[in-house]
Amino acid sequence: MVISCRSGDKSACTALVKAYAERVFAVCLGMLGHRQDAEDTAQQALIKALTNMGQLRDARRFGPWMGRIAKNMCTDLQRRRSIERRAEGWAGPAAQEGPREYPQLQAALARLGEEHRIALILYYFDGRSTRSIAQALMISETAAQARLSRARKKLRQLMEAERGK
Repeated sequence: MVISCRSGDKSACTALVKAYAERVFAVCLGMLGHRQDAEDTAQQALIKALTNMGQLRDARRFGPWMGRIAKNMCTDLQRRRSIERRAEGWAGPAAQEGPREYPQLQAALARLGEEHRIALILYYFDGRSTRSIAQALMISETAAQARLSRARKKLRQLMEAERGK
């Protein structure tokens, strides 16, 4: 599919986007915690991957390469926003979508590992089922359930430790 897309086959490019769009969105939502930002960044990451496909050395590594592009774009967005806030002295709106409504929860989620954070955000803030999470992350449904369970336990420990301070 990647090789066909590189050679200009539009149907292969469409199939590639369909195959990776949900996974890219999941990564972006897990990193950004805001649905609109995640949708925008995921779309930009997919476009960037398609336009820069010539830089990909091994077509079999498209998935990890695509994931790296999405993560880098999320990090860039976070960095830009942080700089803008500091420059303007702006703390942001009081209530935003997702975990940002609760500063302690946001802080605890930020300390979770990426795979746990993504699973929790997809489940609780995006309303996804474990089956949908498994498909988005390309893992089994059992693995998604286990990841959610471990993530809840770790988040609970982090929140309790924060309250104890």
